[in-house]
Amino acid sequence: MVQSFLGDWRPDYWVSDRYGGQIGWAVKDQQYCLAHLIRDVQYAIDKGDTVLAPRLRRLVSNACAIGQRRGKLSGATLKAHERKLDQRIDEIMALKPGIPTAVSLQKVFRKIRAPLFVFVTNRAVSPTNNGTERAVRPWTVYRKLTNGFRAEWAAELYADVRTAVETGRRRSVCAIDAIHLTLAGQPIPLPV
Repeated sequence: MVQSFLGDWRPDYWVSDRYGGQIGWAVKDQQYCLAHLIRDVQYAIDKGDTVLAPRLRRLVSNACAIGQRRGKLSGATLKAHERKLDQRIDEIMALKPGIPTAVSLQKVFRKIRAPLFVFVTNRAVSPTNNGTERAVRPWTVYRKLTNGFRAEWAAELYADVRTAVETGRRRSVCAIDAIHLTLAGQPIPLPV
């Protein structure tokens, strides 16, 4: 699915949930969305885990807080935070959870362990894919309200327009200018 959309283009870093079609798509590294992981951890807490999930919740929340402050922190400080996060997750993974939901959660974290904190030392990588999810929200709401499109060309046109508008928004270009540039075959400029 990703290849049918992006063709041969691959980003250096890819932030996503754990959807299999997106895993391995980045050239350099994958960052798993911490917001999605917090949701999974909360589910284990709600199911009664008192050993693993609460500690993971604090760890991932702390990592997100570091992500919010990293613009003000030095590279050495970020490396120190990354080492502490790595040490803490190793300690948490050594615990023995008592309920099946927590055992499953532990397997997930062991599997995604390596690319969990890529964002800490790489300021260009976000700890979550919330920005992307907010960008596709209008499409999802539109689809739910209208019960989808009756023709494939209409869905493609809507996707093209929304893509131009969202790219323009992210690059501080008004919607109509973004659409005009796209129709003229010109790239939407990056902000200065």
